Amino acid sequence: MLIEKMHGIAHSFIGKAIFALIPVSFLIGGMSGYLYSSNDSFAAKVNGETISQQDFLNRYNQEFEARAQQEGESFLAKTDSVEFVTALRQNLIQRLVDQELIRQYAKELKLGVSDEMIKRAIVSDPNLQSNGKFDNVRYQQLLSQNGLTSDTYAAILRNALTLEQMQNGLADSEFVVPAQVKDNAQVFFQKRIARLVTLPLADEIAKQKVTDEEIKAYYDANAKSLVQPEQAKVQYIHVSANELGKLQPVTETQIAQYYQENKAQFISQKLAHIQLSTEKEADSVYQELKKGADFAELAKTKSLDKLSGAQGGELGWVKDNELPKNFEDAALLLNVGQYSTPVNVDGAYHIILVQDRKERTLEEVKEQIADTVRKNLAESRFQAVEKAVREKAAESSDSLAAVADAAGVKVEETDYFGKNNVPAALNFPNVTSAIFESDIANGGANSEPLTVGENEFVVVRVVDHKAEGLQSLDEAKSTIEQFLKREKADKVLTEKAEQAVKALSAEPTKLPAGISFSEPQTFTLVDNKDPVLYEGVFAIAKPQDGKAAYQVARNSKGDVVVVALERVEEPTLNEQELAKFSTQLVRARQGELQGQLMQALREKAQIEINTSFINQDDSEEGAAH
Repeated sequence: MLIEKMHGIAHSFIGKAIFALIPVSFLIGGMSGYLYSSNDSFAAKVNGETISQQDFLNRYNQEFEARAQQEGESFLAKTDSVEFVTALRQNLIQRLVDQELIRQYAKELKLGVSDEMIKRAIVSDPNLQSNGKFDNVRYQQLLSQNGLTSDTYAAILRNALTLEQMQNGLADSEFVVPAQVKDNAQVFFQKRIARLVTLPLADEIAKQKVTDEEIKAYYDANAKSLVQPEQAKVQYIHVSANELGKLQPVTETQIAQYYQENKAQFISQKLAHIQLSTEKEADSVYQELKKGADFAELAKTKSLDKLSGAQGGELGWVKDNELPKNFEDAALLLNVGQYSTPVNVDGAYHIILVQDRKERTLEEVKEQIADTVRKNLAESRFQAVEKAVREKAAESSDSLAAVADAAGVKVEETDYFGKNNVPAALNFPNVTSAIFESDIANGGANSEPLTVGENEFVVVRVVDHKAEGLQSLDEAKSTIEQFLKREKADKVLTEKAEQAVKALSAEPTKLPAGISFSEPQTFTLVDNKDPVLYEGVFAIAKPQDGKAAYQVARNSKGDVVVVALERVEEPTLNEQELAKFSTQLVRARQGELQGQLMQALREKAQIEINTSFINQDDSEEGAAH
């Protein structure tokens, strides 16, 4: 059994990868849920262990905010769709279940991580380094941005590194013998030299004729399968702050005013600090400084922030918004070389020392400010336009003309389309839902502004709507005609190609009429440009006695191809190349093994998911096994 295979694997070095099926963001955002107890109702139960609704919601909110920051309005637009949000929640609970299964299995294996390993992991994390050295500013940013204390982060790392031990153990348990590597490499790096004759399907389709009788016969035989999907024809307007911004002039006065009002943005400070737990302790250290004590020495011996304390309290160069606001504000009030009185920052007390300061001039940041001012003006204009459009869309329900005038844009109109071929400008869940599922679906009304990106919206109006139903002969005629033409063309080309293969196999020097081979081409699986064609080329038996082997294949376009396989060259790989391929092969098999492990854990587990809660139906207390 795979699970039994994992027993006894408990110790390994700290690497970068966290268990492949659990993203790092999941560990940072989700594992912290297990550090707190909760008495609320369950989101899921895994072998009797509860994943609480609060844990789920904490994790969900963290992921939601992270994606909203990364993807902006385009993500928020999708969340107008109930189906999209439900899918997010269902995906998350399944990952939380996987997380709990792995956590339980790691505990079963008695895996553990020391405090020293956690410290090394923090200091050696490339994401927390600058110029190859640990950067405490980045570390403090990480804690601040995720709302974590250093103890909480250490606990999260402990869980993550425990799981990493299992990942490394899994890697160590999978191997391939040299013979396997060589056999796989022989196929993967094999070269096949072939010449091709490509018979284009599109050209042959254009030559085909289909009669009305053939179309009707096909329709009569397949009428029940010829379903016309629900369709709509719409008018819409599109408004974006980017387009409005192109019309916004920016003056020298506006640039200078912004610079004066936001000088902190253009100042970098080299800071150090001493962190104390109470105001009394901070006052005591402050008095020592006033008496002439050395700041760096006090940071080393007194500061709770041991990582910066070891460097004399140094935080390095700090830009605006990299540390808590009241910390930065206090630093800005100091002169270079001056230290502050104790400053309360989130319950801890800091004595801040300004070691150096740099300020960029107006000329240095002029273009940056101009872009910012232009963007701000465009956003203000956008908000005014959105308000005017919202009012006009409700007032002038018989047309989009007045709405377009209010926005200063033109009305666009589409052809008929279904849910599966929505025009790109409207292909957003909330817009599609409005067109096909809301009160405006049957026409006679304008939608409200629908967000389709950051500071970007559309207003739509359904001009005509067609319900799903069986297509009439007239509606299906064009589709049937194209299908029959393609069918006929493929048959013609296949027969031509098969006849050519038969003739060439018998008499290779005599080319059939209409057959002209390309120059020799080299095919390798390393460079698979057309999976359909390559599958056909590699399916041909190796040529014998120096004679080419002929076969019919196809490419991804549907063209029929006559392949003349002239020779096969087996690879000669040195030890270094075989070792590299062996590593790649092992990684591929590790991926398969990880999937098998997760499947095995799920198969033996008792998993109960509160579907009413996950699907946002709080009116019921249902659960599914």
